[in-house]
Order: sequence, then structure tokens, then C-alpha cells
Amino acid sequence: MVSFTTLRTVRPADFEEAADGYHAVSNAAGDAKDRLTDEILARALPDPGSTTTDSEGLVGAAAAAARRRLERLAESYHYTQVECGLVRAALNGFATDLDAAKKKLDGALDDARIAGFTVESDGSVAYPAAGAKVDGEVPDGGTAVAYDDPTASAVADQAARFDPNPHRAAAQDCANRIASAVKEATDADSRWAPRLKALRAQNDLIVSHADWADVHRDQRAVQKVAGEYLDKADIPQGRPPAEVARWWTTLTPEQQADYTTLYPASVGALDGLPADVRDEANRAVLAQTKGTYETELAALPPKPALYAQPGASENYDSRGRAQNMDEWHKRMDAWRDAHGAKFDRLTGHLKGIEAIEDQLNATGREDLPQSYLLGFDAKQDGRAVIATGNPDTADHTAVYVPGTTARLSNVEGDIDRMNNLWRASAPMAEGEKVSTIMWLGYDAPDSVYKDAPFAHYAHDGAASFASFTQGLKETNSTESGGHHTAVGHSYGTTLIGATARMHDLQVDDVVFAGSPGVEVGHASDMDVQAEHVWNQEAKGDFVPDIGRYSHGGENMEYQGGVRITPSDKAFGAHQMFTDTEGHSDYWEYGAESLRNQAAVVIGNYDEVDHESE
Repeated sequence: MVSFTTLRTVRPADFEEAADGYHAVSNAAGDAKDRLTDEILARALPDPGSTTTDSEGLVGAAAAAARRRLERLAESYHYTQVECGLVRAALNGFATDLDAAKKKLDGALDDARIAGFTVESDGSVAYPAAGAKVDGEVPDGGTAVAYDDPTASAVADQAARFDPNPHRAAAQDCANRIASAVKEATDADSRWAPRLKALRAQNDLIVSHADWADVHRDQRAVQKVAGEYLDKADIPQGRPPAEVARWWTTLTPEQQADYTTLYPASVGALDGLPADVRDEANRAVLAQTKGTYETELAALPPKPALYAQPGASENYDSRGRAQNMDEWHKRMDAWRDAHGAKFDRLTGHLKGIEAIEDQLNATGREDLPQSYLLGFDAKQDGRAVIATGNPDTADHTAVYVPGTTARLSNVEGDIDRMNNLWRASAPMAEGEKVSTIMWLGYDAPDSVYKDAPFAHYAHDGAASFASFTQGLKETNSTESGGHHTAVGHSYGTTLIGATARMHDLQVDDVVFAGSPGVEVGHASDMDVQAEHVWNQEAKGDFVPDIGRYSHGGENMEYQGGVRITPSDKAFGAHQMFTDTEGHSDYWEYGAESLRNQAAVVIGNYDEVDHESE
């Protein structure tokens, strides 16, 4: 319990200074992690499993062992960054609550001093004799005491109001305010002390998946007591990017850091915030989600073993194979019925998370710039938004929207497509900066046949894509405001078209590849001038012809009202030369198809090769 004497002498600024110290450690750990991953691991010790073609870098068993050790060190730095951030947020929260109690106490003490009262060491307030004489005597002075019991407190207040000594009521008010301030400080101490004590790492040198799962629990625990200091309700979720940007600038640097630490999922999803802020927040969510999923996966009962395990040879033949295969199949079917769906979800999401981690650690690999995790959510099929290069400082930015079957578990292929587009675009930029973004920010159809014919996936995701493109415009710091291109594949083109039809598509160029239709009948309906709409249809890609019946736009001047796609001449888009075949190879590295997209991304329109008439 906090005493009156303690509250009277305490300095809330001491806790703020301690928070500043943890903030410095958190920043130092983050900087060390970035330098380790981006400069040492990516360049001097490249991942032997990567596709890098760099001739530089150490290789061999010793290099691989050194890489594993440094990867663990980088993980420790990241863990330190996040945990110290939580300690900083908790200290700032406690300091804020304590400061409110301290100000209330100081106000009561000032009033008591001005009135000539004496505040005793226990917080009671002594007042002098005063008032009109009663029976020839001036009413005596006394001591006002605050009571915890509501009844006793009410009796004391009532007696003070009717006491002939006018000082008694004022003294009682001071005593009550003092007691209230002490109670507020005690409550704050009771709320925050357990949270701070819980923010302790395991006594080992390994950051495990259990440690990251514990970070998530620590985070939620601190959120519960954050109170008025950092209210989640104040985060402008779902608001326009310009409003989000203004809100962010109203916060102090300490508040910005603490919001990022305490509510990383909310902060990381805000269009209109700087890319580095969203990246820091989403990397924390990624690590915590991975830890939670690995913990849940480890807790599942093991699959029935087909081959002999140590200590279980009695049910296996001399080759170590299960003797009764019928029984083994029954047990496996039972396991799948009970745990299969969860196992598939966890392993699939973890596969996607590892692909994202690989991309975030790919700085320098084949000259790739730093990547930024601009969005991450593991719910349902999962969401991920990953930028190759910083879009806030890029002169040219491309945002790629994947199509049907896109999900977290197979995100690696879509990441590779945007890396290839960056590699094709950057050399054309002649020193200007390029960012290519993989935007899986919507629930894509799961099946080509059962789901892709329906438009609601595009309609449900259109508002999010519109907000994202507006956010890119809001945060771009280049003098021109940046040149932005939306690139869609398959059903992703339908989402881009729905965005233009239903909202405001904030881009300068639009590129379609293998489009089944974009819900509008002419390029001029795409929120850009028709000459800035570009299309590709590869030989053997059946999607444009089949998809028109579900997603084609209306153009009554075309073939008697048959629905139109961007591949049709009447749509009015540039038809770019495409040398790839089928529906999925538009981003094949070295292909003319990819080079043409890159020319649009850079704005070198004269270098785009068109299909012959």
C-alpha cells in the first residue's frame, strides 16, 4: 500500500526516466538486430538455401554454424526490443497514473497550506479554532480524518457541514482529497506492480517459441491496465489514412512507441502510418503468432507412427513397420478426425510465416533492398502485405494483388513475383528508388470452380485496397508524391476493378495480367486515363475467356452486350506483348512480359512493347 508520506515525496518523473532507459535499450536492440540481419547475415553469411547468385560471402560448414549462432543472436535482439518496449510502456503507464494521483494530492496540500491548516504525517488535517462564539466560546479547532468506510465518511462529512467552526468543512474536504489521492496511487501500484514483475525473461540463452507466446500474454496483460494512458479505443481504426496520419502526429514519441508495443496488430494495420512504424509493429505480431502456433503444434498428440519408435517395437515387424496396417489406418483416421484440421492450419500458416521471415531477412540478396511488413493477420486464410523497398521514399511503387487460391500458406510464390518485378524495374529507374508490394489484404477465393465465379470476395476487399493505395499517397515523402501502379493477376484484377468502381483507386497506372474481368466496360472507368491502363494475356491462358461471364464489364457497343474483359480491344487498354504461356508465368524472371510491366512501373511507356494488331 502506498502511504501518504511516500506519495508526498515520490517523483513520477523518476519512472518516466526509467522508461526512457528501457526505450534506449529497446532501440539499441532493434538497431543491432537490423544491422545483424541486413548487413552481416545477408551479405557476409548468405543463407545456403537461398537462390542468391552473389559470389561474395562465406560458405562451408563453419559459415553455416556461424550463421545459426547469429540468427539466434538476432532473435534475442528482437525479443529484447519487444520486451523492453513492454517494460517501457508499463513504466510510462504507471507514471501517468501516479502523476494524476500526485497532482490531486498536491492540490489538496496547497489548499490546506493557504487555509492555514496543518497536514499530519498520516494525512489527517488539523484546523484552528474559528467562527462565531457559541456559549461565549470560539468553536474549537480539531483534526479532520478521512474514512475508508462509506458510512463513517458520510457521518464525518455531515458533521463538518454543520460544525460552527467554518474551517472544519474545508479541512474535511482536504482530508478526503488526500485520502482519495493516496487510494488512487495505491490502486495504480496494485495494477502495475504485478505486470512489471511478470515482464521477466526465462533464465536461459535461447529465445523459444514459448518465449514469444509469453510475450503475447504479457502484452495482453499490460493492455488490461493501460487505462487512460493508452486507450485502444483512441486508435483510429477504419478511418481515412489522412486522419490516421494526423492522429499519429498528435502523439509524443513516447506514446507512439508505446502504442506500437502495446497494440502492434492495430498499429500495423493502419493505412497512413510510416512504413517503418508498421513494419516494427507487424514483425512483433509475426514473431508472437509464430511462437503461439509452434506452441499449439507441439501440444498436439503425435500421429500414430508407421515405423517403430524407441521402446515400442512389440507392435512392429522385423523391418520396423507396423504389423497391423488396418489398425494403423484406423488410428490415423481417428487422429485426422480429431486433430487434422488444426494440424493443417498450423503447419500451413507456419510455412507462410517462415516465407515472410525469409523475405524480411533477404536484404542484400541479389541486391534486394530492405523489406517492410506492412500488414499481417493469421486469422482464417491469413493476410500479408510485404514491400520490397520502402514505399515512403520510393519514386515508383507497384502494388500487386494476387488472385484465386492466394493465402498465407502459399505466400512465397507471390513474394517471389514482386521480387522479380523489383529486379526488373530497379535497373530501369536510373538511380530513382523503387518499391514493389505484395498485397494479400483480402480473402481471396479458395477454389477456381466453386468460389472464383462470385464477386463478393472482390467487393469485400475493395475498401481495404482503396484505403491502402490512399495510404501510400499519404506517406510518400518524395517531391512528386511518387508514381504508383496497381498490378493485378487473375481474380486480383477483379478486385482492382471493383475498387475503381466502388471507391477511389489512388494510382497512376493499372496493369492487368490474366484478367477474368474487372466489372467495368472501359479503361476510362478505372480512375485513371485510358492510356494508363495496360493488359497482358498469355497464350494458353483460358481465364479471360471463361471469366468474362462472371466478372466482365458491360459495354453495349461490343458484340451485342457480351461482357467485356481488358483483353478485348473495345475495352481500350494497351495490350502489352507477352512471351510467357499459361496463366501463372507473367512474372518469370527475364521474360519480356515482366520487362513490359517494369517499364510501366517506372513510367517508361515508350519502352513497352505492344502486341501486334
